[in-house]
Amino acid sequence: MNKLFWGILLIYSNFALSADGITLQILPAWLGYLILYLACDELQRESALFQKIRPLCIGFTVYTGALWLMSLFGIAANPSIIGRILSLVYICLSLYTGKRIIDAFTNVEMRRNYDLCVVHLRNVWTLLAIASAASQLLIIFPALAFGCAMVSSFAVIFFLHALHGTRKSWENMMAEQSSSF
Repeated sequence: MNKLFWGILLIYSNFALSADGITLQILPAWLGYLILYLACDELQRESALFQKIRPLCIGFTVYTGALWLMSLFGIAANPSIIGRILSLVYICLSLYTGKRIIDAFTNVEMRRNYDLCVVHLRNVWTLLAIASAASQLLIIFPALAFGCAMVSSFAVIFFLHALHGTRKSWENMMAEQSSSF
């Protein structure tokens, strides 16, 4: 569970240094997806739904890794319609992956009969999904898109906080249920 949290933290954290047209992401998303893949590998014994997330993690690792290398070497991503479509597909699949993770936690919550705070996590994810989608769809209205992007930024923080709560509940569940045997 810790790997899952840290992987998602890396995915949503975007700290970068820029100089002379070269950008270096300090916390690269590709590393977050790689850690998320490893987390899903460990968590699949709790729910088979985690196994279904792994192929997406591989694709995201390759895609974000390619973008990271292009940025590192000063190769600008093409702002063409194809680049825009790829960005939208990435956002949609990323949101879908988040939903699948929440579904896997719901599955564990029901199977183990333990509250993992998934309802709160799902509600915050819904806010994040709506704000992210709105910021992309309203791109032709820059002020509205910016407002939605700001809401999305705050929703990421709330999501990470909610995920931390789920992680703490997970740790409590594991401690309580392992000591009861």
